[in-house]
Amino acid sequence: MSAFMQGYLLIALTVLGVLVLLTLLYAVLGKRFTDKIVAANMIGSLGLNMIVVLAIFIGADYILDIGLVFALLAFLMVIVLCRFVQNQVLGKLREPAEKTEEEKEGEA
Repeated sequence: MSAFMQGYLLIALTVLGVLVLLTLLYAVLGKRFTDKIVAANMIGSLGLNMIVVLAIFIGADYILDIGLVFALLAFLMVIVLCRFVQNQVLGKLREPAEKTEEEKEGEA
């Protein structure tokens, strides 16, 4: 691998690392929980990009298999977080309806 390509890959890894840190900052400072989910998804994608660039830099193909597993785990994490938010929102919507049913039973 040429020196230019090695320098380019190191710069790419550095930029991706800075982007992960900025996304982590966005996740911490985000006002809504959905902002945190988007940031978690973005960190997973940037992490996968870092793994692929590292595999090219080292020249080891087996690292791409690790990247595939990482991508699947990142996707699963986002699905679980979305399911959690969905259950929280549906739980909040059901509470007033349950209270009105209890009030109706108390009046009868």
